Amino acid sequence: MGKAAAGSSLLSSIWLALLSGALIGLAFPPADLKPLAWIGLVPLLAALTSSTSLRRSALLGYLAGLVFFLINLHPLVSAHSWTGWAAEPAAVFARRMSRQVIFMNLIWTSFAVWCATFWAAWALVTHWLTRRRHGWLVLVAPAAWILLPEWTRSQTTFGFTWGFLGNATADVPVIRQAAALGGIWPLSALIVAVNVALFEIWRQRERPGWARRVAAITALVVAVGIGGTVYMETSRSGPEIPTAVVQHAKENYNTSDFSETGLDRGYFLYIRKALSEKAKLIMLPESIAVGATSLDGTPSNAKPAEWTFPLARWNTQLGQVLQGSGAVLVLGVDTVEAGEDHNTLVAWTEQGALGWYHKRRLVPFSEYNPGGWGPLAIRGKSQYAFGRGSQLIRTPVAVLGGFICQEVLVPWVTRASVRDGATLLVTGGNDGVFGDPAVARVHADAAQLRAVESGRYIARAMKTGISSIIDPHGRELVRSRSAESVVLPGSLRAREGLTPYVRYGDWMVWLAAGWLLSLMAVHFTTTVGVSYNKISNQTISGGPMRPARGPSAR
Repeated sequence: MGKAAAGSSLLSSIWLALLSGALIGLAFPPADLKPLAWIGLVPLLAALTSSTSLRRSALLGYLAGLVFFLINLHPLVSAHSWTGWAAEPAAVFARRMSRQVIFMNLIWTSFAVWCATFWAAWALVTHWLTRRRHGWLVLVAPAAWILLPEWTRSQTTFGFTWGFLGNATADVPVIRQAAALGGIWPLSALIVAVNVALFEIWRQRERPGWARRVAAITALVVAVGIGGTVYMETSRSGPEIPTAVVQHAKENYNTSDFSETGLDRGYFLYIRKALSEKAKLIMLPESIAVGATSLDGTPSNAKPAEWTFPLARWNTQLGQVLQGSGAVLVLGVDTVEAGEDHNTLVAWTEQGALGWYHKRRLVPFSEYNPGGWGPLAIRGKSQYAFGRGSQLIRTPVAVLGGFICQEVLVPWVTRASVRDGATLLVTGGNDGVFGDPAVARVHADAAQLRAVESGRYIARAMKTGISSIIDPHGRELVRSRSAESVVLPGSLRAREGLTPYVRYGDWMVWLAAGWLLSLMAVHFTTTVGVSYNKISNQTISGGPMRPARGPSAR
């Protein structure tokens, strides 16, 4: 091949890689064209097939990943204010926001550059194992995907599942049921397998054998769909629990808007409305109360004393509101316990606080500062301490397992709560800290998958949306729009029993790792064997045979 042809081939491969990154990026919010995830990897697979070296394959994978993450992570740049409740002069606010814009753009680009390396690793491994064994592609690509661009990448980016391919199945009821079996991993693997099947149809349509592999993948998809349909008909639920989820989108506040506990007075109207509809569980968002609540009388490290309210004051106020209702009220507040500040869900009845859940997976750069990033982070000083354990809340209606806001992107949080005995999941959050509504849509999709994984109903109250009540099959029984004030009535059921994912966790990741290692071993052994045979043949046929020397016959 001449230099011009080689250059043209490389350029074509680069365009295919960039196209793949763009297609997969558009499958997620804000474009949210989820069907593109099922075809988006085909151009990259075509580019890898025409690649002549491992280095080129890694480059193509990296370029595709870079485009994907630049699209996929961009909504996070819109974090316009993440400082909690604060009063500051306009000039100070302007300086802080200017620094925050610079910081968030730095995070966006640096994380895109870093995360793309795992796409490069996937492309390299896939090319290495399949360049002489094209039939291995369906065996290698899905396993390598969940191990490298997803699991390994997430371990280096604080454990969040943002941008996982499996999230694109949230709107496909019969497919997303596979999350009960193995979490998000089988969903991502299935999407990659379908991409491989489509690529095989295009590449080997005139070669024998391709139809069998495509048929096998088609049968797998059909089996997943049938299994999901059957699973959705199962039910192991207790009695109905009348529930109300409150969303009160409000932008501006005045000092007079807050009660003697710091709670926004507007929520009392919604609580009374929910009680009038006989709700026994009322779920409110987080970030709706100014200051902090001291659970044990200790002062806050971050808030002034006049903004720290004793738990007894809350007990009195909410006890009066809930009097005679028998209802459980859950809301998110900043709290202080043992001198540590927490982001917390607290559950109340008319008798007082029943218990609380401190957020376990805090958001880096805003709720805490990873080591070395302190001078650049949005808040500056670390704000919250990490919660420990599942911290289940036992109420008259159910055993509540909590998670808060972005914890919806961390499957082990909900899994641990259910494994430890939660019969119902509750969550409050505030996606309003992001100007881009795409973030709320990403989190809403993730909440549907967490419900399937855990086999539990979820009551989800978000301050500005999207709020919902979700059943154990990921169906949103009620759903709000963004930026509306509404009380969503519905019914939940406390459930027992554990899904395979709750029981066994990320077993599919370890299966993928073992499977890839076995394929690598076979590949290495075969390659060494072929090389040895070639060397042996060259040695045997290396020159003409010569007669042995010895005494001549007389």
